[in-house]
Amino acid sequence: MVDWRLDARPNEPTKIRPAVIVEEDERFPDGYPNTLVVPLTHDRSLAYPSFSERIDPSAENGGKDTCWALGHHVTSVSLARVRPTPSRITRAQLKSLRGRIALALGF
Repeated sequence: MVDWRLDARPNEPTKIRPAVIVEEDERFPDGYPNTLVVPLTHDRSLAYPSFSERIDPSAENGGKDTCWALGHHVTSVSLARVRPTPSRITRAQLKSLRGRIALALGF
């Protein structure tokens, strides 16, 4: 869960909402104060198809409804904004989401 309530701008997330941590721990030094995340939404209209990963509910992710991970909204946030949960997406979903982020960034 990420708290985006502070300092949010128009068209940015503005509440506490679920997110997927997409960074690889090995790429950043221990003690790095931020992490790379992608917000989740239930609003399909925000999910640009090429850049968003559909996440269907499962026991592993704890979801109740289908949501979308918005790869085109990848951002760095302070760890102070992040509250870990036991919810997880699959390795295949994470790999696909990282591919969608790369596509959105033009890689």
